[in-house]
Amino acid sequence: MKKYLSFLILLICDIFVISLCIALSVLIKNFIYGGGAFHDASRYIGLFLVQAIMIFLFIFQGVYTRRYDFWHESYIIVRSCFLGLFLSLAILALIKINYEYSRMVFILSFIFMMFLLPISKVILKRQLFAVGIWQKRAKVIGENTDFELEIFTNRYLGYVKETGGGYESLFITNEKLKPEILNELIEQNIIANKEILFAPMLQTYDFTKAHIYGFFNSRTNIFAIQNSLKSRSRMVMKRCLDIVFIVFALPILVPIFLVIMAMIKIKEPNGKIFFSHERMGRNGRLFGCLKFRSMRENSSQILQEYLKANPQENEYFEKYHKYEHDPRITKFGNFIRKTSLDELPQLINVLKGEMSLVGPRPCAQYEKKDMGKYADLILAVRPGITGIWQVSGRSDVDFETRAQMDAWYMKNWSIWNDIVIIIKTFKVVLARKGAS
Repeated sequence: MKKYLSFLILLICDIFVISLCIALSVLIKNFIYGGGAFHDASRYIGLFLVQAIMIFLFIFQGVYTRRYDFWHESYIIVRSCFLGLFLSLAILALIKINYEYSRMVFILSFIFMMFLLPISKVILKRQLFAVGIWQKRAKVIGENTDFELEIFTNRYLGYVKETGGGYESLFITNEKLKPEILNELIEQNIIANKEILFAPMLQTYDFTKAHIYGFFNSRTNIFAIQNSLKSRSRMVMKRCLDIVFIVFALPILVPIFLVIMAMIKIKEPNGKIFFSHERMGRNGRLFGCLKFRSMRENSSQILQEYLKANPQENEYFEKYHKYEHDPRITKFGNFIRKTSLDELPQLINVLKGEMSLVGPRPCAQYEKKDMGKYADLILAVRPGITGIWQVSGRSDVDFETRAQMDAWYMKNWSIWNDIVIIIKTFKVVLARKGAS
């Protein structure tokens, strides 16, 4: 009963939000060209073309029947909006009424949908979970504690832990299960009409980007994996994303740059504004990675004296490649580090083609040995101002875990992953969580 009720509620909510987006678009169109605020809104909403196309695309992609992660479902929504816009304009042209409707309204409607549909789903699913409608009993077989924690704490997914046999969904993440035991376990749950979800044994690849082929006669599935970041067209696309983002952000960035530069000069009039440290770029090529100076001018002497008095800091540095309490950092320097504002000059490195907005963090030469087997993968691409390890734990993760995350990013790159990392970076920076 809850399954059908949640389906119906989510469906009605989407129709309402889509209609709201159309009404807002008509409002903007009328504001620009004149006329009553919502003049013609009922004509656009009553056409019901956009609502029908979007709901069809959502049903076809399992939005109402499968429990996707927020970011994966948002990707489906954004992709559906682009396809929905194309289909809407094509149908209007086909039935020869395209001149009766404003293209601006349709374009704006789909832009609003890209933002309002994901937001509305977050709010609604949390409320439905709170009243029990969105809850689904699930059991996990495996030893992946991080995965289990995500499954049962993410209200967007809506799973609640069931230790007995009353579960509706079964997650299998145990890599030690033998194929025959796994097959028997799946068959038993198929007979019991349970939903079965199992993670592939190979955890270092994102199979949502893979193409799956089926060979019917041999009853075999093939997963086609390709590193898209090594594709020339994708590298050009990534470079364009960097440039476009910086250009659009310039009106905000320039005043911030000027304020930080003025504050550094006020605090230490004779000190330098920028600090350049040598880092490895693409293919190990060395470059000067820029930052706003956050340390005192005589930092080397201060550090030597501090380490003599606090030798335990050397052990901390070996693991995390930073000091737990760094005496060289100024009060204002601590602020710009906590807010990651000290890294803004790296946008200059991006414009010069030495870095990218998103990518593995630039490493010093002495850190290459600590990358181990991941070194070739990490150094195959431009380093980034932000990356997956920063938004997954920032500097709270050790260097080995960070290298694993950077290697995962390189192997599973996509434009969407970059967009998600940039959005999550703003959240991490505003929370001032774990930055250094």
